[in-house]
Amino acid sequence: MLRRALAVSISVLLLAAPARALDVQVKDVRAAPAGVQTSIELRDVIPDRFKHVVDEGGVLHVRVQTELWESRPVWDRLVYPAMIRMFRLVRTAAGGDVALLDADGVSVPLPGRSGKSGDSGGPGGRVPLVMDLGDRGRLSTESRYYLHVIATVGTLAEREVDEAGDAVFGRPGESNGLGSLGRLVFRTALQASSYLQSVSAETKSRRLSGRDIMQ
Repeated sequence: MLRRALAVSISVLLLAAPARALDVQVKDVRAAPAGVQTSIELRDVIPDRFKHVVDEGGVLHVRVQTELWESRPVWDRLVYPAMIRMFRLVRTAAGGDVALLDADGVSVPLPGRSGKSGDSGGPGGRVPLVMDLGDRGRLSTESRYYLHVIATVGTLAEREVDEAGDAVFGRPGESNGLGSLGRLVFRTALQASSYLQSVSAETKSRRLSGRDIMQ
């Protein structure tokens, strides 16, 4: 009986669907009239471990960092400072769709009807983003380049920082001067760090000639 139960358990584990994980893909790098841009694709933006956060009305934070590098024989050179774009991943209405919202209020809807765990396929199958990189005058047609992208999904939120501070230093109305100072330092440290919980994915594009990018 024990062996049979063990065999059934192993079979269930082998047949279980693999957990979704954040992924990022580079689609292209091109020169536009206003500068150099890249098109990337985020996949499975809501990893399985964070689905309950969105289902319960919470907020996820998405950070996308892009770096264009010149490929050289000895030391590669960073062409532009790293470009970072931040998003809040929220449900747009009660029971409604899930979307990425940036600081300018631009909304990028996620694939899937509502983003709930029970939906077929779930949200965030393929989310296209266009990122500005910098001035096209920094590129040379004779050089070769590649794009490095790091995407991070995390759960840091104001409420989580406050609750963690309450647990350590007590509530603001109950804290003495030393406790208030500790709360301030603790809050600053948390906000300066990455995320309370996070999942990251990164990728590099193939080598591209400056001539191809400029065309």
